[in-house]
Amino acid sequence: MAKGIFKFIKESLPKLGSTDPLWVVNEQEPTFKTVEMGTKGPEMVLIHGLFGALSNWDTVQPLMAEYSKPIALSLPLLNAHRSEVKVKALALYTEYFVRNRGFAPVTLCGNSLGGHVALRLCLAAPQLVDCLVLTATSGLYEHSVDSLPIRPGKEFVEEHMSKVFFNQEFVTPEAVNEIVTILEDRTRVLNLIHAARSAKKDNLKDLLGQIKVPTLLLWGEEDQVTTMEVAEMFHKLIPNSQLVTIKKCGHAPMIEHPEWFSEQVRRFLEQHSRHAASMKA
Repeated sequence: MAKGIFKFIKESLPKLGSTDPLWVVNEQEPTFKTVEMGTKGPEMVLIHGLFGALSNWDTVQPLMAEYSKPIALSLPLLNAHRSEVKVKALALYTEYFVRNRGFAPVTLCGNSLGGHVALRLCLAAPQLVDCLVLTATSGLYEHSVDSLPIRPGKEFVEEHMSKVFFNQEFVTPEAVNEIVTILEDRTRVLNLIHAARSAKKDNLKDLLGQIKVPTLLLWGEEDQVTTMEVAEMFHKLIPNSQLVTIKKCGHAPMIEHPEWFSEQVRRFLEQHSRHAASMKA
């Protein structure tokens, strides 16, 4: 089966225009770390952002599991080879996962860099995608962290997190220390810089008109990273898109307002997903 999937992956390479990730060059099946929930409804792959992790979906995923099968996928940003952390390489990584698990056509739900990855996958292999849910997505204009210092300390992390969340109660000492610990490893920092720069260079403005699948844009109105101006531009450029916003919310709506986030996704899938009937089974 792996050989067959690599055939499809290599067909996507020219569409992405990406340098081959090492695992593709070696035809070595990548490893995947997931958290999976739900027993009915359509599969939905949840893709976190640059500083994100599986834990970003901890609160909202059980709510989504009431009507779907949400699968949180961990992107290999911290420990992978540098060729594997660019946006287009991460799209191939996600494509392999979707094909290997037989999920297609699947809903992709991405936050920040994760939304950018979802868009790239949809552009390369639209037949694999049922619906897109994009929240605070990069790919147009964002205040990114491509200028991440080689030795980022606690002050840098606190400043970054304060911009991510409207509700500063989410900027806890535990959350700050967790990221600080991750960034103590120089290789991890360099990988994150590499990923951030690849995202900033990969502007999708001229390609978004090719996205034909139903697309839900969920945005915090106080997002300082990908502002409302960016949200409106995505809405304008993606033909079959719907923009829903919420006040007193920053760059991670699924964390700050999980009930609202889950409910918007449920309504959207009931109306637009090809698997909507299975949500009521």
